Amino acid sequence: MVSVASSSFPQVALRESLELWMHTDPVSQKNKSVQSQVEHLLTALEESGAGVPTVVLRRLNQSQPLPPSSLQRFLRARNISGVVLTDHATVFHNRYYHSVYDTAENINVSYPGQQSPEEDLDFVTDTAKALADVATVLGRALYQLAGGTNFRDTIQADPHTVTRLLYGFLVRANNSWFQSILRQDLRSYLGDQGPLQHYIAVSSPTNTTYVVQYALANLTGKVVDLTREQCQDPSKVPNENKDLYEYMWVQGPLNSNGTERLPYCVRSTARLVRAVSPAFELGQWGSTEYSTWTESRWKDIRARIFLIASKELELITLAVGFGVLVCSLVITYCINAKADVLFIAPREPGSVSF
Repeated sequence: MVSVASSSFPQVALRESLELWMHTDPVSQKNKSVQSQVEHLLTALEESGAGVPTVVLRRLNQSQPLPPSSLQRFLRARNISGVVLTDHATVFHNRYYHSVYDTAENINVSYPGQQSPEEDLDFVTDTAKALADVATVLGRALYQLAGGTNFRDTIQADPHTVTRLLYGFLVRANNSWFQSILRQDLRSYLGDQGPLQHYIAVSSPTNTTYVVQYALANLTGKVVDLTREQCQDPSKVPNENKDLYEYMWVQGPLNSNGTERLPYCVRSTARLVRAVSPAFELGQWGSTEYSTWTESRWKDIRARIFLIASKELELITLAVGFGVLVCSLVITYCINAKADVLFIAPREPGSVSF
């Protein structure tokens, strides 16, 4: 059996109090081994939450089913232990969960109106503080489950990093931090203003995919002392492994004068892989086990406009047409009455005499 601690970000963003609810699966816990592991997970979360006063973890009735979460997909394959943390006990607080309206405004991410975009980037919101506290609890619990000890003071999520992630992905992608962690040729992916496009394309990565990869590389990778040429082809550098790591030559921050950037090389294990459903590989399009989807493709929209005349113009057209009809009838009658005068029959040619 495998122990898994699961959490979903949008389900903890709208906390109305200090409480977070720990949901478990009642079906898989019919297995005594899974039930024991779930209890171990709950205990670890409660112990790590005891050191964070802004997070109060609550247990639920064991018979209550799981809310929508990725854990359910794993449970379809096998019984595993897992816990889902949410900001609600029974009903979603986030009415727009995983929809087009699941935006910064609807999860209470707001900034003072008089600040500049760069000041907003570093402004730690209340939502960022709350999410950082939840991340601290999860980080300590996972560290404890992995066998670590003395984690109280050493594991602490950084609210400044959380607020930057919220601002970059939900408010304004084209900011100084995202610019510094991307390659120069990817800078156009950030757009001008506003958040990134979160529509997922089937055949190609979206802009958000690349930004997530480089953000993970920045947060989890390591800066290595390589030149641009070495970073782009690390196979020629001793002690560097291109098969094991991903090497990225990023723009870097602006210098103190703000005139040019200071690029550097990042070594990371963050990679891109194709998210292909097994249904496509197996050709099982009617499978209920694996997901399938379609992608809409927009073509040029054409429209033909037909103008409808006003009632006044219609009446004028009818009157003019009726007048033309009457005039044509009168003229035809007059011509027919005077036909013998207007149209003289030609004379028959007489005999010619000499």
